[in-house]
Amino acid sequence: MNPTQPGKLFWLVLLASFWALYGLTGRDAWQADEARNLGTLLSVLEGSVSLWATPAPLFNLVATFLAWLSPLGLDMQDSARLASGFFMLTALLATSLAARRLLGPGFGAAAVLALLGGFGLMLRAHALMPETALVAVWAVFFWGMGLARTQYRTGGLVLGLALATLTLGLRGLSDLLAALAILLLPLGFVAWRERAYRKALKLAAGIGALTLLAGALFITQAGQWAPWWSGHGMASLDVVLAPGRLFSDLTWFAWPLWPLALAAIWHDHRRIGRSPAIQLPLVASLVLLLAAFMPAWSRMGGLLPLLVPLALLAALALEHLRRGASQAFYWFGVMCFMFFALAFWVYFSALEWGAPAGLARHVAQLTPGYVAGSVAPGMIWLAAGATLAWVLAIPLFPRAQIRPVLVWATGMILTWTLLTSLFRPWLEAGWGYRPLVVDLARQLPAGACMTVQVDPAMAAMLRYHLPEAFQAEGRPCAYRLDTVKRERIRTSASPGSTLVWQGFRPRDKDQVYRLYKDHEI
Repeated sequence: MNPTQPGKLFWLVLLASFWALYGLTGRDAWQADEARNLGTLLSVLEGSVSLWATPAPLFNLVATFLAWLSPLGLDMQDSARLASGFFMLTALLATSLAARRLLGPGFGAAAVLALLGGFGLMLRAHALMPETALVAVWAVFFWGMGLARTQYRTGGLVLGLALATLTLGLRGLSDLLAALAILLLPLGFVAWRERAYRKALKLAAGIGALTLLAGALFITQAGQWAPWWSGHGMASLDVVLAPGRLFSDLTWFAWPLWPLALAAIWHDHRRIGRSPAIQLPLVASLVLLLAAFMPAWSRMGGLLPLLVPLALLAALALEHLRRGASQAFYWFGVMCFMFFALAFWVYFSALEWGAPAGLARHVAQLTPGYVAGSVAPGMIWLAAGATLAWVLAIPLFPRAQIRPVLVWATGMILTWTLLTSLFRPWLEAGWGYRPLVVDLARQLPAGACMTVQVDPAMAAMLRYHLPEAFQAEGRPCAYRLDTVKRERIRTSASPGSTLVWQGFRPRDKDQVYRLYKDHEI
């Protein structure tokens, strides 16, 4: 594949940076997983929980540092979410370097575009979730694997540090076992038994062992070994996801990477034993698919590291993809994102301008709290400009081997831009916690406190938005907030209390929150 020209590389860097950073700030948590992690960060910032006792120490370290630093005057939640942007930029850069080392010049841009086009990456890459750090460190690990066959000192250093980071800073034992398997299994191929790679393995083992030992001693001295081990040791291997659900999620989560990966394997299936370029990503894909059965911090978070070796295989497939298959894949992407863009604008028209009327009534029922006109004119112009630019760029896309993944990557960037520009207020009205908390706050007199018996996500948002009223335990409070399933509302009662308020998120109506005032206090 031809090396990427500097001018095109500049546009790729610009697009990747925009995709990674846009939409991180100026919004509330949309997902319960994101809200729960915000609660963890609040505990770390308050000093009530050590970093080593959190599920992902590396991500929480960066997120809490950014939250404490508050760059550009952002609030705590927005500042912490910038950690996801930092780790995603690291993942994209390391994936490019890994592809260049493993596959050759020109493949770096193709691998990055393939990764950007992955369906499952978009929402998780822009959320306050540790999975972004997991993807970044795994991408650095694969870069180290690429270095190990030619520059064993640098490769061994990178691999050793990546091993220690995966173990101490992320999922723990499950990631360590997966990384060791990916390091050792390629030795079954002749090309990976060369002297340089064997020396890199020894160096990585030494550096990794020393770093792990030093980290374990530090954690022990800090008195945090027991909580760290309980979340990152053998207990992390006890929970296994259902295979049927995992593979069902994978079919759309890894689209369009897995069809291209299968094309690469099919093209080289007769010479897999002689092609080191395909051996590592193939082995890594199989190992990380098995590792995905060990849950991460959200339901499909364990699948995210798998996208990196799949992106390497997808980039490799582009070099040998037949012209007809390449054209079909390209035009399918064009039509797919044309449909998405048109659907977004039709739904936005129904939300903001009430046309078409039938659809407007439907979306109004979905989120009755949404107020038309909430989208700033600048955001509408940004979305319109992005849509027009993408449509005009379609005939200008170069007739090169990377064109199929180029349209998918730019299409996903367009999708994220439209989603965050046009629908951010609507998403917060339906999925966000802020409107619910604001409505609750109106029922509390000034200076009042409440005891809280709710799910961890709601508790975290109460700590963030109503810290003066939040009281999980301790001094007696006149108000009490609890939660009940919708089907149990009629049967639930609270003797000695008066129901003051109840509410729910419009897109999660089964979880109803109820505020009581106790008569005895």
